[in-house]
Amino acid sequence: MRSITAWSGCSALALGLLFALSACSTKETSSRTTQQTIDQTEKAPPLQGFSKTPSEEVVQAPPTVTAKADQGEIALRQAREALKRARGDVYFEFDRWALTNEGKKNLAESAAALKQNPSVKILVEGHCDERGTIEYNLVLGEKRAQETRRYLQTLGVTNPVGVTSYGKERPVCTEHDESCYWKNRRAHLAVEEGKGK
Repeated sequence: MRSITAWSGCSALALGLLFALSACSTKETSSRTTQQTIDQTEKAPPLQGFSKTPSEEVVQAPPTVTAKADQGEIALRQAREALKRARGDVYFEFDRWALTNEGKKNLAESAAALKQNPSVKILVEGHCDERGTIEYNLVLGEKRAQETRRYLQTLGVTNPVGVTSYGKERPVCTEHDESCYWKNRRAHLAVEEGKGK
């Protein structure tokens, strides 16, 4: 048993010495490699066109690049923003397409915004509440959109104005009460993506 313990101890000691010696040789190799790299760098010829001191020349700024904005895109964006501020929806009484006084006031605000961008195309969308047949509401929505376009033209709007009817297919409110029905009986002014005239 003593011989096994002695043998284990000697083996452990031999392994430790072997490990220590290998670690020393690695340090010597790495320090030798570092010294060789430094020597080679010092002996290397200088880079052509570069100096060790910064140049006193002033670095010129690159030319300024400006993007030319598409005037049509600018007009579209301005018209959308103006219509948002000017209440782009007009509301109607049940089963009617005649404009209310409030509707006329909203259209006057929208007309002022549209006159500032006369080349922007406008689409008047006619909408209805859920009551009535699909066919009836499509016709009623069309009449609301046409009446809205007619009134805009009497206010002096020269923009190209198209009309369409969605009937009851695109409600903004889905509750089944009068306040919700009121929100759905509307003509909505939308800016079309074309550039107009």
